[in-house]
Amino acid sequence: MNDPFKDPVELRHYLVIMSASKESASTVQRALRNLQEKVDNRAAPLWIDSRGVGVFVASDFPACDIYACMFDAAAKTDFEDAKDALIVELGKDWHAKKDGKPADWLTTHLEAPMPSQRVAKPRR
Repeated sequence: MNDPFKDPVELRHYLVIMSASKESASTVQRALRNLQEKVDNRAAPLWIDSRGVGVFVASDFPACDIYACMFDAAAKTDFEDAKDALIVELGKDWHAKKDGKPADWLTTHLEAPMPSQRVAKPRR
């Protein structure tokens, strides 16, 4: 049972980017599975291509702990062929193509982006 008097956990939002190759594809899949099992069960790839994968994650963990969960320290030898990974915390402002998967996720988990500060130049 949830404690109604307990402070709610404040989640931070991250973009996780992992580089991949044919040789490291199974390693990236394992890291993604670890991410879903140990950090955020709703984490799903935003994109996957021949060079990498990008995943939105919501967690109360700091980035270094997310990285440790992805590349489980106990199974270090399993992840030696992983090329690289980057975990970036998302801030309050963002921009993405309207009606796309990134914009939907960001609007749902963060807030609307800041309005443009540009002043339109008068046409001549």
